[in-house]
Amino acid sequence: MLAELQSERLVLRELAPADAPALQAFQNCPTHWRRQAVEPAELADSEARIANYLKFRSSGGERRLFVYLARRKIDGAVVGTVSLARSHPAIASLGLGVAAVYGGLGFGTEMARRLVVFGFAKLPLNRIAADVAVENRACLRVMDKIGMRREGVMRDCIFAQGRWWTEAKFAMLRTDAVA
Repeated sequence: MLAELQSERLVLRELAPADAPALQAFQNCPTHWRRQAVEPAELADSEARIANYLKFRSSGGERRLFVYLARRKIDGAVVGTVSLARSHPAIASLGLGVAAVYGGLGFGTEMARRLVVFGFAKLPLNRIAADVAVENRACLRVMDKIGMRREGVMRDCIFAQGRWWTEAKFAMLRTDAVA
């Protein structure tokens, strides 16, 4: 089990099987998946997704996946999820999902910042990247706020929900984070 992480308003802990109902409640909402280049069916079964995460995350220095559920400190309400997925021992992709009810309140920025600090300090990563659908303005703002650099755009790079999606590419290097 991963160590718990904290930020000003949130407690982040590793995703567990008992989190399936809370995860399902916000991720299976059309306002959530409409901003992401995923098929709604991919988000339909939280129990299966958590089981796959636990099966494929690996362990120790070989660990590839780090998925955290974020809860508010004041009441324990689920705010969203944030993750790092390693493609190389020193490179990872940042993933972020915020429940619609908490959108626009800075929680996404707080979650992303905390995991970037974790990635550079504890893993230790050299590069953290993120791919964001260009329609997802909220997530684009988060990337800017946490200091990610826009590296380009991949036009029509994913086919999901019956259409092509264009994604902005972002990244931050360890040297950017400490500068």
